[in-house]
Amino acid sequence: MAKLNWSRIGKHILFWLVYLVLNGILTCIYDRVPVVDNLPKAIFGELFSMPPKIALVYFIFYYIIPLYLDRSKVGKLVLLIVAAFTIATLFYRVIIVYVYIHNYYPERAFELFNPNGIVLTLFDLFITVAAATTIKMIRMRYKSIEFEQELIREKLQSELSFLRAQTNPHFLFNTLNNLFVLARKKSDHTADAIMMLSKIMRFVLYECRQPRIALTEEAKVIQDYIALEKLRYNARLTVDYQADTDNPDASIAPLLLLPFVENSFKHGASGTTGDVLISIRIFLRNNQLAFTVKNTVDSDANTNGANGGIGLRNVKRQLDLLYAERYSLSTVREGGFYMAELRLNLEE
Repeated sequence: MAKLNWSRIGKHILFWLVYLVLNGILTCIYDRVPVVDNLPKAIFGELFSMPPKIALVYFIFYYIIPLYLDRSKVGKLVLLIVAAFTIATLFYRVIIVYVYIHNYYPERAFELFNPNGIVLTLFDLFITVAAATTIKMIRMRYKSIEFEQELIREKLQSELSFLRAQTNPHFLFNTLNNLFVLARKKSDHTADAIMMLSKIMRFVLYECRQPRIALTEEAKVIQDYIALEKLRYNARLTVDYQADTDNPDASIAPLLLLPFVENSFKHGASGTTGDVLISIRIFLRNNQLAFTVKNTVDSDANTNGANGGIGLRNVKRQLDLLYAERYSLSTVREGGFYMAELRLNLEE
C-alpha cells in the first residue's frame, strides 16, 4: 500500500482553506456588506459550492492535464472539458438551489436553469480551475526545471569523470617513460623514482576522487613530480618553484595544475637539447589564483603539441565545466620561452 504524502495533502488542504476565505471576502464585497460581520456567513455559504469545484479541479488535474500531454487526442480533450464543466455546473446549481437556498433561504426564489445564475456558476468554476491549474502548472514547471538541472549535473559529472579517467593513464604513461630512461641508464635513482611515482599515483587514484582538494595538496603533488623529474635530468635542468598563498585551505578541483607542469617538462626538458629553465609560480590572494608555468624551448621547436596534448585539452574542458566565466588561460611563446598563465577565481 502506497504511503500517504501528508506534506502534499497538507498543501492541498491549505490551498482550499485560503481559497474559501478569499472567496468569502469577495462574496461580501460583491454583496456590499461589511466583511468583518458577514465573513463567517459568507464562508458557510461557500462551503456548499466546494464539492463540485473540488471534483472538477481534481478531474482536470489527474485526467485532463495528463491527457493534454498526448497532443493526438485534442478532440477528446475538448469534449471532456466541455462535459466536465457541464456536469460540474449542474452539480453546483443543484446543491445551491435545492440544498443551500431551500434550507437556509426558503423565501428566495431561485431557478435551476436561470441564465444569469448559470453564467455566474460557470465563471465561478472557471476562476477556481484557473487559479488551481496555474499553481499546478507553476509547480510542474519548477519540478521540470529541477529535473533538467539534475540531468545537466549528472551529465557534467559523467564528463568530468571521463576526463579524469583519461588524465590518469596519460600521466602514468608519461611518467613510466621517465622510469624507462632511468632503468636503461641503470641509474641508482630508479628505486627512488618508483617510490615517488607510487606516492603520486596514490594521490591520483584516491585523493582525486573528491570534487575539491586543498590547493596545498595540489602544490605538494607538483613538488613531488618536480623531484621525480629531476632524477631523470642532469645539471642542465634548473627548476625555479615558488608558492605564496594567503589561504592554505583554499580548495581547487584536483589535477588542474599538474598537467601544465607535466607539459613544461615534456616540451621543455625533453624537447630541448641545451640548458633548460622551468619556472613555476603559484600565487593566491583573496581566493584569486595566479598560476604561471614557463619553460625553455628551442627556437625551431614546434609548440603545437604544447597546446593540443590530451592533458591540457582535458584541463581546458574541466575549466569550462567547473569554472565557467571564472578563469582565463593564456599561452605565449617569446624570447626562447613558452609560458602558460592561468588565472582562476577559487571563490565557491
